[in-house]
Amino acid sequence: MSQKEGIKEIKELLEAVLSTDGLVGLFLKCFKDGAQASDAAVIFSDLMTNPKYLKAIQDINKIGVELKDLDLDEGFDLATDVLKYTKGIVSLATQK
Repeated sequence: MSQKEGIKEIKELLEAVLSTDGLVGLFLKCFKDGAQASDAAVIFSDLMTNPKYLKAIQDINKIGVELKDLDLDEGFDLATDVLKYTKGIVSLATQK
């Protein structure tokens, strides 16, 4: 019987991309007042220094193995995370 892979790296990637302090949140904050030339520097700087992105990129090759091994419970767990992040994104996007 093979060992379960888990979903740690998938969760890290979701956090890095979909959280309000992740990539989507960064874009929403930068472009809230329209696109500015300075936004590119802010985004690039954050991409190069944020440990959340760096860890997700470092472990990206493990995601395929985790996805192949995904079971129903893990799928529901990931779906719950996506819904949580979606709620945060909508809240951030609708702030005045």
